[in-house]
Amino acid sequence: MSLFTILVADQPLTEVDHSGITKITVRELKKLYPITENTPVQAWHTMDDDAHVLHAPDESAFGQLRVALCKVPPYDLEFYSEKEYIYWVEGNWNEKFLNDFWEYIKKEFSSSQNVELLRFWAGDGEQKLKKLSIPINEIELHDLEGVKLEDKIRVRFI
Repeated sequence: MSLFTILVADQPLTEVDHSGITKITVRELKKLYPITENTPVQAWHTMDDDAHVLHAPDESAFGQLRVALCKVPPYDLEFYSEKEYIYWVEGNWNEKFLNDFWEYIKKEFSSSQNVELLRFWAGDGEQKLKKLSIPINEIELHDLEGVKLEDKIRVRFI
């Protein structure tokens, strides 16, 4: 089983990436991290300079908010939604993530988009999801802190 957190909507949503992870060439990576007595030779030092790699400024990048178009929907999604627009929500649900997500919702969502946040375990058949509706213009940080504690929930942003 896998826990999925996704947004579904009737209209497109804005994608965001607060991770700082970028696609760069090995040549650029070698300039950032040249071989020195403090920086030993790494596997990418032997790669072609024009090859592309993903670069994160540090490991905290992997826990930051990322909302990205979902090209391959999670299995079992059909139990919960048939909306056309599907987006992954990724991050650690820590304080910074929650603040960024709260700001994103207030800035980017409108009631006409009919957005829902779904958190569910896929791979175990259909589950009963707790239902919650939150007015977009009234959403507070504590609302998202409550969602963080749930792993079977449907939140409608109205």
